[in-house]
Amino acid sequence: MKNMLTNWQASMKEHVKFFNTTKEQEECNMLDIVLTIVSAICTIFSILGAVRSNIYYRKSRQLTMYANTNVAFMETQKIIATFPELLKLANNTRKRGTNSVKEVAKHGENIKKSIGKIRESLPVEDYKEVQELLNTRELKIEEYIDSFITGEVLVDEKFVFDDKFTKCQNKFYEIQLLLKKKLEELSEKLK
Repeated sequence: MKNMLTNWQASMKEHVKFFNTTKEQEECNMLDIVLTIVSAICTIFSILGAVRSNIYYRKSRQLTMYANTNVAFMETQKIIATFPELLKLANNTRKRGTNSVKEVAKHGENIKKSIGKIRESLPVEDYKEVQELLNTRELKIEEYIDSFITGEVLVDEKFVFDDKFTKCQNKFYEIQLLLKKKLEELSEKLK
């Protein structure tokens, strides 16, 4: 009987040991499940954060393009405002103390700087459209502006208003309209 009791106790110890091992395994399995769920939730939040970040990046890039296009638009306004000043120099009455050669060269340099700012601020594909307007068969605008700087447009130290001047002015109006259209398109994308 004693032997039977010890066998029964040994059997019970085995059973309790097996039960405890199974219970520990169940607890480990539950912990794995909980950690997997937490990991899945973190992954979902990470994906949502990446999507939001991508949306923010695109909006930020479009806002930068809008700001740069606006800079180019403002430069065209400066250029267009220069043309009436040049027309004043074409007027026959000359003011004392004004050197029309220097004035025309100064205006030419200002226009050239504005064209450079337009080139820097616009994306390449947009500037290609501007470049096409600047370089037409009938008149190469940048070469014409260079003639302001070198004084080639002056006759007897007077600025001569001619057909090239009108074409140049009209091209800058066309560039301004193109940039205004691009600003409107970018504005729609930002909404």
